[in-house]
Amino acid sequence: MVVGYGGRKIIMENTDTSYYGRILIKALSKHYPSNYYILYSPKRSESRNKRLTDIYNDKSVRVKFPRNYIHNKTRWYFNSGIVKSAKAHGVNTFHGIDDGIASGFLGSNFPTVFTMTDPLYKSAKNWVERMLMQRRARKSCKIAKRVIALNESDRQIIIDHYHVNPDDVEVVYPCFFEGCDESVPENMFEIIRSKYHLPERFILYKGRFDKDDNLKEAMQLLHELRNRKISIVLLGYRTPYFDSVVKEQAHDLHIFHRFKQVDKIHHNDLTAVAKMAQAVIIPNTERMRDNYKIINAQRSGALVICKDSPKAREFGGDGAIYYTDFIDGADKLSDVLEDETKKEAMLKASRENTERFTGKILADHMIHIYRSVLMHRRLFQR
Repeated sequence: MVVGYGGRKIIMENTDTSYYGRILIKALSKHYPSNYYILYSPKRSESRNKRLTDIYNDKSVRVKFPRNYIHNKTRWYFNSGIVKSAKAHGVNTFHGIDDGIASGFLGSNFPTVFTMTDPLYKSAKNWVERMLMQRRARKSCKIAKRVIALNESDRQIIIDHYHVNPDDVEVVYPCFFEGCDESVPENMFEIIRSKYHLPERFILYKGRFDKDDNLKEAMQLLHELRNRKISIVLLGYRTPYFDSVVKEQAHDLHIFHRFKQVDKIHHNDLTAVAKMAQAVIIPNTERMRDNYKIINAQRSGALVICKDSPKAREFGGDGAIYYTDFIDGADKLSDVLEDETKKEAMLKASRENTERFTGKILADHMIHIYRSVLMHRRLFQR
């Protein structure tokens, strides 16, 4: 079987879509290496995304671009050009992610699958882009033989907002990042602590420093913790909001001495840093990228505390601390940190919860969908 895999953002950019694409392709190529996975992109990049090195070097993966004589590369990608390429390359199933499925597949009876990581495209830069992406998604839902959501909440949005037959929408959970399983030698913890100048006891936040990340609530939660020796480490690049609001809040709450910001931690050290943290805090769980963090942190062996939401509970299961406001969160986290038995039980539940999000389960489920839409076409042709 050859699986043609669409989604230009997977190749060129570091976005939520590209993250999902990376873990999906790695899972498929690892557990089903006999297949070929062709990644289509409308344009070449002079500097390759370093996070894609393993994918580029994988023998099961091929990257395809439009021919040099094709002047309008975007039109090739979204219309009939990519359809001709897919047929020429012997593609059996075409899988589009977020960017949609080329309109050339309409009426072709070609086996197509469409995944929406953000059904309402809330992460779009502005309302015009959001409107255009939703319009493209609506067309893709009509073309696709199967539509995939990453959680039950998103599945319901797809059914209601895009009027898709519930029988054609499936939930396929993402998997945790494979690097989370890497073991860390005991002597490395102090080396890494010294390398990044990390405090002795800290809560870790990893992400963007924007208004909708609820960083202010995380700072208030830290202030309300019963243990005043615990600090917070914010991992991410500084933004105007961070400089004007978050730092000012740290001063106002008198916790600036318990506050540290780190621009970047090498990806090989992330698992160790998560293990060193008293907890990983996720103050916004409405976005898909924050739910990736839940399962990655749990798999790394970290205690997870996150804002309560249906999506958070769907991913975190019994292995996370959920809070409704910062006072509630501070009380619950303090209770767990002060009781070693509770903490060990929570960490055990976290590890057991991540068994639902392995690469093998993701690959098995996706291959089953590819084969089912392919079989449907063969039966239909008869």
